[in-house]
Amino acid sequence: MRLWKAGIIVLMAVGGLAMWIANPVLWLWITSSLQDGTHATMGPYVLMLVGIVLTCVAIGKGLAMLNRRYERVTGSTPKVRVIVPWRRSLRGGRSQRRESDGRLPVSVLDVIMVLSVVLAVASFSTWYFVANPTPPNVGGPGPAKH
Repeated sequence: MRLWKAGIIVLMAVGGLAMWIANPVLWLWITSSLQDGTHATMGPYVLMLVGIVLTCVAIGKGLAMLNRRYERVTGSTPKVRVIVPWRRSLRGGRSQRRESDGRLPVSVLDVIMVLSVVLAVASFSTWYFVANPTPPNVGGPGPAKH
């Protein structure tokens, strides 16, 4: 039973990372291989945009299916106490005890997706600010003009 749960969690983690990191990289690679270098057209860029969106939808459907499977294996969805803003008291916190239980379901997939987005943003930021790749012939000294 634990092996099944761990396997499903690993698959969801891989799917979350694939959605935010591998998917855009794949479509950037496909788009770059379609460019011939002499003149740019909009076709590959439209293909990239549509491809990223459709691949995200497919991965999302797969992740939802894995989440449902995980809930079936474990038999429950964990809950966390969240008081939504429109249910808070306007009396400055005096009636905190009287508020009804604001528990909303938080699944393992919710946690995995938040962590994968944070990891994707951190990796992109590191790549952009540390590696700072510059395309060839852009921003360099270039040929000397006489």
